[in-house]
Amino acid sequence: MKNLLHCHTKNVHSFPLSYQDGLYKRIFVATEIHNLWRSCEIAIHPHHVDLKITVLEGVLHNSLFRVVNDEGYRYVDRFKKYKWNSHILNGSGGFEFIGEEDLQLLDYVGYEPFESFTMKACELHTVKVEQNKKCVWMVEEFKPSCEYSGFNYSRHDLTEWKPDGLYIEVDDSVAEEYIGKYRKVLNI
Repeated sequence: MKNLLHCHTKNVHSFPLSYQDGLYKRIFVATEIHNLWRSCEIAIHPHHVDLKITVLEGVLHNSLFRVVNDEGYRYVDRFKKYKWNSHILNGSGGFEFIGEEDLQLLDYVGYEPFESFTMKACELHTVKVEQNKKCVWMVEEFKPSCEYSGFNYSRHDLTEWKPDGLYIEVDDSVAEEYIGKYRKVLNI
C-alpha cells in the first residue's frame, strides 16, 4: 500500500488505510492549494469497483454523468473521449483520443462532513472542491456490480497529460501528519 502525494493532480494526496481481497479503503486529502475547483481537473471517469465515499472535512461536490446518443436531452454537453492506456500493460501510459461524445449531467451534489454516497463501477463522475478550501474524504471499494468501460471524458486535451511531479511515494510518518486525526475519529 503506497502513500501518494499529488495523486492524479497537484495537492491531492492518497493514503491507504487497508487493503483486503483486492479492495482498498483510503483517505484523500485536498489541501487548500489544490486545483479541484477547475472544471474537469479530474476527467469524468468510471471506476474498476463500486465505491462508498464519506466526506470527513470540507465539502466534496460530486457530478454524475451519462452518455446520451440522441438529441432532446437537457443539460447535455459535448466532451472529448479518451481511453486510458496503462503504463504497466502497454509500456507507456497515457490517454488516447477516441473522438467526442455527448454527456448529460444527471446530478451535482455537495456533500458535507459525515455525509456519504455510493457509486457503481460503471457510473461516470468527477469531483470538485471550492478554491482555497480543504477537503478530506474516505473511499471504500467494493466488488463491482457492473462492467468498467475505461473511457474518460474532458474538455481538456488529455493526450498532453504527463505524470511529472505526481504520485510521489512517502512513508507512513508523512501520512500520519495528514490523516492521523481522522484515524482517531474513525477509530482506525
